[in-house]
Amino acid sequence: MIRAATPEDAAAIGTLHAQAWTETYPGLVPEALFAEMTDAARRRAAWAHNLAQPLMPGGTLMAEDAGDLLGFVTVCAARDAALGASGEVAGLYLLRRAQGQGLGRALLAAGAALLRQAGHGSAGAWALDSNARAQGFYAATGAVAGTRQVGWHGEVAVAETAWVWADLRIVTT
Repeated sequence: MIRAATPEDAAAIGTLHAQAWTETYPGLVPEALFAEMTDAARRRAAWAHNLAQPLMPGGTLMAEDAGDLLGFVTVCAARDAALGASGEVAGLYLLRRAQGQGLGRALLAAGAALLRQAGHGSAGAWALDSNARAQGFYAATGAVAGTRQVGWHGEVAVAETAWVWADLRIVTT
């Protein structure tokens, strides 16, 4: 089941966010960034703030199975013109055990539908250049590699590429 997140979901999303980073990013990002993003208490606090003051109302969707949180997507208006699209997939995370079952595509399609309802015809997502799985997923869903840049996470620099869906109507499950 996919549903809109509420402020009451902050702890669960924060815990999942930290776990997804733990499963995905060891050795792919500088240690300082890895330590920050895998600190479950910090992620829960960040999500309490994120859901209290969302980038887009209703823009975080959760995927659950029998009350077990498996992943989430957050969408909003593009926060950086360099992305090359009007909308943005600000985050898409799935636990490793939930990958390869179509859930990522379902979350992405639900996020794309929200963006279309908000008037966005295109969207992009930043993917770390070191994350080949994310890049492969975005390419398989119709996104095209765009601008490359150095993104800053606090004082940590990482190379990232914009993956752009020029027409959100192509994003389906």
